[in-house]
Amino acid sequence: MKKQIITTLGIIILSSMVLGQSSRMGSASSTQLLVVPGARYLSGGGAAATATGMDAVFWNPAGLAMGENSVDAIFSNRQYIADIQNSFFGVATSFAGMKMGVSVRTFDIGDIDETTVFFPDGTGQVYTPNFSILGGTISKRLSDNTSVGVNANLVRESFGRVSASGMAFDLGVQYKGLLGMSGLDAGFVLKNFGTPMQYGGEGLGVMATATADRPVEFYKVDAASFDLPFIFDMGLSYNIAGANLGATYTSNYYATDEIKFKASYDVAGLASVAVGMQSSSPAQEIEDAESDWYTNPADGVSFGASLDLSRFIGTKLTVDYSMLPMGDFDTNSVVAFRVAF
Repeated sequence: MKKQIITTLGIIILSSMVLGQSSRMGSASSTQLLVVPGARYLSGGGAAATATGMDAVFWNPAGLAMGENSVDAIFSNRQYIADIQNSFFGVATSFAGMKMGVSVRTFDIGDIDETTVFFPDGTGQVYTPNFSILGGTISKRLSDNTSVGVNANLVRESFGRVSASGMAFDLGVQYKGLLGMSGLDAGFVLKNFGTPMQYGGEGLGVMATATADRPVEFYKVDAASFDLPFIFDMGLSYNIAGANLGATYTSNYYATDEIKFKASYDVAGLASVAVGMQSSSPAQEIEDAESDWYTNPADGVSFGASLDLSRFIGTKLTVDYSMLPMGDFDTNSVVAFRVAF
């Protein structure tokens, strides 16, 4: 246990040194990696410490190995902003002493009318942005109380005649019964570290004249590269007599830090209800700008409930529902179906 604590403290110190750069705020892209796809853990209070099964693929891959089922599957749909549909599907199974899973996250944005400088009212053409995340997860128990896990996510974005792709990795660890206290769990996870992404494609070609002695021809414009939204989550959770209290601190490399809380009560084998809250740290001050120039739309109070249908249908099927705040946009509804064997 002492070695585990020392390792954890080392991760925290290293991450704090790496993430403490507020000058990078707002400069990351591929922020769809941060969109919560499931309903069970609301905004994420304590999820890094307690998430198990396929829900853990998003919150902490180490939790996948903590599940008690041989096979876990999930399908969820989130009504995101501006009629965007966020869908999530994943399945995991035991293999060679480990848990292995695959997952897909998609964002259905719909058709967008094409406009140009010369045709501001539209060219009559439409384009459809495609954003998807294909993930693979490996998780293993190191002991009855400790597990580790890794996610590898292929991120792809495309619209019109340009596209970008890259790899994002998550690395997590979970401890159950921390310091010998039953019900006290902890989790730590580094999320979305990888190489920068860069757009390319025919859409970046422009007609130009290099010199006066050369004719007008197509040249490729090199798009700027952008970093992934790297974050570090530290979560704690305490469970006693069906009541669960959880908290997570999220250190953002490219945005304001966040703290998340969650309280839930479980009726074993039947249902659960939960309430959560998220709050972000003050944004970096900018000269000649109001102090509240930025607010995180995900801040606020969230609600959720789960219904276990196994008593009624003979199969381990659970339905989750949550309502997540989204600032000036409509409140997001998330529905998830979890199946286990």
